[in-house]
Parts: sequence; structure tokens; C-alpha cells
Amino acid sequence: MQVISLSRKSALVALVLLIVILCVTAVRAYVAPFGAELASSDYFDSVPKLVLAMFVFLCGGFVEGKMLPCSGLNKNYCTLPIPIYGLLSCGILFSSDVLSGAVASLCFALAIYLLMRSLHSAGEKDSVFFAALLLGAMVLLYPPCVVLALIIPLSVILLTLSLRQVLLMVVGYLLPLVAASYVVWYGGDDMLQFSRNLLSALATERMGAVAEVPYLAIAMAASVVAVAVWGGVYAAVSRDKRFLAVRVRHSFYLFVLVSLLTLLMLFIPSCDITVLAIIAVPATILLSFALDALPNNQSTIAYWVLLALFAMHLFVA
Repeated sequence: MQVISLSRKSALVALVLLIVILCVTAVRAYVAPFGAELASSDYFDSVPKLVLAMFVFLCGGFVEGKMLPCSGLNKNYCTLPIPIYGLLSCGILFSSDVLSGAVASLCFALAIYLLMRSLHSAGEKDSVFFAALLLGAMVLLYPPCVVLALIIPLSVILLTLSLRQVLLMVVGYLLPLVAASYVVWYGGDDMLQFSRNLLSALATERMGAVAEVPYLAIAMAASVVAVAVWGGVYAAVSRDKRFLAVRVRHSFYLFVLVSLLTLLMLFIPSCDITVLAIIAVPATILLSFALDALPNNQSTIAYWVLLALFAMHLFVA
């Protein structure tokens, strides 16, 4: 049986593959980090933090695995998002501040999953509130995530939210930021000090030189984009029947537009390679959808190429 068939159908194989990807990536980055991985810091998180971060990424893989069937974008039972999330979140480049990136990525995955749930039930209030709450909390973990506030108006359009749901999303998003401002004020600073600190953090240059990014990391990213576009075009040309359902079309549009929003984070001065863990959340679903939409022989080739590039990336800069 082909490897892609195993990891597509077997949750156990997909989970083992995710654990292997996370472990070998963490060891490689800790022993022989790339220059781009040390661009924002000269040292990685401590070993206990690395272990905790890997566990958080593992939880993120589980959420991604549930998100694809929730969106309706898969034709059959598919566990591809679980290992693919590991490849995209830390397999391309490994952030020196990996714990913050892992927690922010998990929050993002949970937020998108909750928004997907609201598609199933009109008038759902808890899901949209907690999704917005998680999006607001992400700003505290990784300031460039402030651009993801645009997901709120995007959700209003695609999820056709009521006025009550919109107000709940706005309140949920602002709640962590207001709470942080209150804590700063309670500590003796000005009430607006948190806002000034946030703006200062956003303006601080952290991104390393593009020349320090390994060629194989660029090749992996290019392969992901190529396969995702390839699968999307194939689904459109073949007039995939999944898109006959309005809910599925809205799910697809949401993932595409959210992916584009995450790319806007690259234009913020304080953005560094930690952003890859955020981009990986919607990109995982789009890549899994593309592999599931393509014929078996084509998706197998694409999957093997991605795994081969990852294996070479472990040993070649």
C-alpha cells in the first residue's frame, strides 16, 4: 500500500509521522540551527520549553485533523492534515521562540475550527465569541497577529453572522487586549501603556536577511504553493461536486482568504519566522484539500516530493 494511502486513512500512522517530524526537527534545530532560525535570537528556548512546544504542536495537529472534515472539503475520511501540519509549522524553519509560536498556532487552529462549527448552526453564539477571544489572545503571544482582526469582517460576510454574533466577536476580540491594559494599569503604568508597548513591539525589526534562508526551505515552500494551486485548479476544471454545497464553498473561500491575511503579517517589521507556525494553520487545510482532490498517482508523487525535501532539509542547508 502506498504511504500516502496509509497516512490518508490511518490516524495512527498520521500521528506517528507527526511525532517523528516534530522530534527530528526539534533535534536538528537544537543541534545545528540554520542562520535564519537564529536571526531574531542567538539561542533557542530551553529543553523543557521545546518539549512543551512539541506537545502543543501535537495538539495543533489533532485540531487540524478535525478541521478538514468539519469544513467539508474532503471527499473521504482523510488524516493528511495531521502530518502536513508538522511539516509546515516547524519543518520548513524552526523558530527560536518556538513555544510562543506553538501556542499562538494552536489558538489560531482552535479559532478557525470554532468558526467552521458556526457554519453548521445558524445563530451559534459561543463558537464565534470564543473564536474571537482566541484571535485577540494571539496578539498577546505574537504581536504581528494583530492583522488577523480582519478575520472578523471576513466572517461577517462568509458566515452571514447576525448583529448579535458580530457584537460578540468584537467583544471577544477586545477582551484579552482590555484585560492586558488593565493589568498594566493595575501595575502602576498609564492605561494606554499597553497600546504603546504593542505599537513599539510591532515596529521593532526582527526579520533576518533573506539570504540566510536555506535553499531547501525555499524549495519546500514553493512546493507547497505549487501543489495547493495545482489541486485547486484541478478541482475547478473537473467541477468537483463538493463545491455544489454553499457551506463547502464558503469554507474554501474562508481558508483561502485567511491564508492571504496571514501573509500580510510578513510586511510587519517585527515579523520573523515564527509566522510560519501561524501560516501553517490555513495552509495545511488547503494543501490537504489539494492532495485529496488530485488523482491518487499525482497526489502520491506530490506527497513523496514534499517528504523527500523535508528529509534532505534535515541534513542540507
